[in-house]
Amino acid sequence: MVIIATTAGIFALVVLIVTAAVFLLAMALRDNSIMDIAYGPTFLIATVATIWLTESFGLLPLVATVLVALWSARLGVRILHKNFGKPEDARYAAWRGNWQARGQLYFIIRSYLQIYVLQGIIISIVALPVIFMIANPFIFNLWSLALGVSVWLIGFGIEAIADWQLDRFIARKKAGNETAELLTTGLFRYSRRPNYFGESLLWWGMALIVLPLPYGYLALIGPLLITYIVTKVTGPMLERIFLEQYPDEYRAYMETTSYFIPWPPEKPVA
Repeated sequence: MVIIATTAGIFALVVLIVTAAVFLLAMALRDNSIMDIAYGPTFLIATVATIWLTESFGLLPLVATVLVALWSARLGVRILHKNFGKPEDARYAAWRGNWQARGQLYFIIRSYLQIYVLQGIIISIVALPVIFMIANPFIFNLWSLALGVSVWLIGFGIEAIADWQLDRFIARKKAGNETAELLTTGLFRYSRRPNYFGESLLWWGMALIVLPLPYGYLALIGPLLITYIVTKVTGPMLERIFLEQYPDEYRAYMETTSYFIPWPPEKPVA
């Protein structure tokens, strides 16, 4: 347990340093939304740095590095492509206006704590399966490893395909080549949030890898947290936005389509 706690502490410290550096860059650029771009890469930097600092060179740390690298690279590149050359995201811009109204010092402190420190805490908790993999470089169960990687691959594939379908839909709407108000085809025919489901699933896959390890059940806190965030925090926020923008269309979509777990759509109520 001491090794796990030490590994977790090192991981969290690296995350704190990285998020602090991103905070300083954001202050210089006057754009707090760059934390969204740095979210995935922060996992990778902390993973590699923790492996190097603890000299945990073994199979599980290697697996953790590969999985986190694939996930963080795809996520970081996608968000960078979406945000490049654009002004600060509307959510962060709204916070900026509200917080700066109370003074510049308040804005700086509130930004650091609510955006960067909070994100750092979330990253450190969600990454618990990674931390357990680093802390146990040579102890693993072959069947659990195979099952966990398989679940991770399924989750990664669902998230990547859903994001690709969503990005193509948005691009068609901007180009004036899409008449539909909502994306209700592809994976979005079976779930209103298939990308969130995929994100959650891949972390459950990583938790399965370390579940047989000593105290491995504690790693389940990571996927539990990310599942809670995407189903109870981020998801409902988007639901409210879509209901305000497309009240009739989105309400009909809600009546026939699963919220989170992909499921065959129900027939519209007559």
